[in-house]
Amino acid sequence: MDHIEAVSAEAVERYLLGQLSDSECEAFEAHFFDCTQCAQELRTGAFFQENARAVFEEDSAAAPDTERDTNSRRRRSLWVLTWGSPWSAAPALAALALAGVTTYQAIVVIPGLRGQLREAVSPQPVASYVLPPISRGDARALEVPAGGRFYTIYMDPAWEGSFTAYLCSVQDESGAIKFSVRLPAPAPGKPIQILMARSLLPSGRYTVLIRNAAETGKPETELARYSLILKLN
Repeated sequence: MDHIEAVSAEAVERYLLGQLSDSECEAFEAHFFDCTQCAQELRTGAFFQENARAVFEEDSAAAPDTERDTNSRRRRSLWVLTWGSPWSAAPALAALALAGVTTYQAIVVIPGLRGQLREAVSPQPVASYVLPPISRGDARALEVPAGGRFYTIYMDPAWEGSFTAYLCSVQDESGAIKFSVRLPAPAPGKPIQILMARSLLPSGRYTVLIRNAAETGKPETELARYSLILKLN
């Protein structure tokens, strides 16, 4: 019996149900020991069958020795041979776990990711604000609309000299640094800008510190401080 014949004859299912003749059983057993796919299907099916039948196995010890009973005993002997060691169940359990994960991804994860992708690429409002230096004392708030997932902050250079890169740190009112990011130097005459995710900071008052990134001959120093009053609607 080859694999095509086994599939056409539904050999795995009939073998587990005891519906194969002696000659068919012998041919199928000779086949599945050399067929990884049939062996895996048989192990998986037998695993569930034996567990479901466990509570009913005490009732037919004296049944007549029919061909069906002979096949059933053969399957149980094969079960002991194949699954006698707990490690032999690992391939079937791994296959079942993989099937469960794949089903969950197809039903839940993938549709959710598709929805997030549609939202990410769809047009959306982006609030932007030029941050005032701390010394100016500007108390205006940057209001991010309810539907906005991002906003942009701009900082006009208020220092002399140019650098190849800058370090930007955001502090809350207690002085704790919420995050830091390295930024390339903007083109001459252009402001430093950062695209921020709405979820990055809660509403509140913050200080944005700009330092030059250390480079040869130019030690790292603080260049400016800007005020950020964030209001998430």
